[in-house]
Amino acid sequence: MLKFMRRHATGWMIKIMFGLIIIVFVFWGVGSYKEREMVVAEVGSSKIVMSEYSEAYKRLYNRYRTLYADRFDENVLNGLKLKEKAIDQVVEKHLLLLKAKELHIGVSDREFSEYVQSIAAFTRDGRFDQKTYEQVLKREGMDPKKFEKSEREAMIVAKLMAVLQDHGLSMDDRDMEKSYKEERGLVRLGYAAFEPGDFEKGVTVGEKEIADIYEREKAVHKTEDAYHLRYITIDGRSPVKDDQAYMELLKSPDIQAYGKAKGLDVVDLGVMKEGEILKRLDRFRPAEWLKGMRKGDISLPIRDDAKSYIFQVVDSEGGKALDQQEAYKSIRARITSERAKMMAKTKAEAALTDKSIHFSRDTGYLARTSTAIPSLGPVPAEHSGIFFLTADKRIYDKPVEISKKYYIFGFEDEKTPDKSQYEREKQAYRQYYVAKARESLLASVKEDLKKKIKVKVDHEAL
Repeated sequence: MLKFMRRHATGWMIKIMFGLIIIVFVFWGVGSYKEREMVVAEVGSSKIVMSEYSEAYKRLYNRYRTLYADRFDENVLNGLKLKEKAIDQVVEKHLLLLKAKELHIGVSDREFSEYVQSIAAFTRDGRFDQKTYEQVLKREGMDPKKFEKSEREAMIVAKLMAVLQDHGLSMDDRDMEKSYKEERGLVRLGYAAFEPGDFEKGVTVGEKEIADIYEREKAVHKTEDAYHLRYITIDGRSPVKDDQAYMELLKSPDIQAYGKAKGLDVVDLGVMKEGEILKRLDRFRPAEWLKGMRKGDISLPIRDDAKSYIFQVVDSEGGKALDQQEAYKSIRARITSERAKMMAKTKAEAALTDKSIHFSRDTGYLARTSTAIPSLGPVPAEHSGIFFLTADKRIYDKPVEISKKYYIFGFEDEKTPDKSQYEREKQAYRQYYVAKARESLLASVKEDLKKKIKVKVDHEAL
């Protein structure tokens, strides 16, 4: 639909559509943004709109960008699966709010007022100050209504957790001591490595197979597309709203002239390869709108904080076909790598069935709460069970992929903390143990709610 509108922006049909849209706006008003925006998920009777999901995504994105610093690139971002994490967080919040509603748990206006007035950032000379409150929210780009709704919901969830904890959280000193010994103990693992590179010589890829793949993928084997982009920025002080600007830009061939006429800043990014755009502009999610855009096309408004951004393709140049021999070389390398990796995994799985398996290398002593092996790399969360191998369960039953190699692990030895160490650290450990028990209880409650309450997520809209 959007491509049709872009292509025929000056035609009579689009002009009629604009006329109808304007008439609706005049008689009914633009309405609130929330009323018009897309619903991306439903949790029981609750609806999750795009802005709520986007805010959750942005919080996660900024948190991981700070955490990874210079190592935060496209590969890390893809591995984090932030879209899935963000929608899961929002869905779980709505599940808990529905549970709170069922239990008649709420927050009174007086409770909320006292809470807000207790926040130090909103005080002046030791007392709550309305002007300071408004200035702080404005500086942080927060809408007061959204802020108050979010904080009120957080208070309701906190109340719910207190109720659930009182009725469902039990403390047992014996369980706590057992947990302490497991988590504070050390384990030494033996391992064997299966590197795909060692199997590449055994891979054969026929010329006909490569030729057939090339024919199917011919359009893919080319240099990157290049785009010349410009964009405008719209905020609360701009003379137009982002949706109005979008409608008007559909009819305008020149975003620079439009920006000048409206007093909007226009940024010219120059010509960039597609890969560079995806990396440099990742906060604007270009992977969702750039592909297939042609000269003169514009993007939908991209909302980020209190600002919106609209991009226009000033010009574009399609990638050129790679030399056939280069394409053949690329295909051969890819197929060889994929098959070598599968051979390495198969060999590792076969080794697990060998009852007389012996590990020639070991990890040294590691905490059972480890998330990585210093000599090998980070261990995927789903395989954290390798650190809890014992004399009773000596072999981990799956190959583990770490840094593009496959490993099999076995128990070698362990060191458990003695009773005196536990007694010295008992009180400090209790705080951690209670926090972990609360987290486990919350996870259990969420899982039960997901079974009882219908959840529907439009993953294509994210």
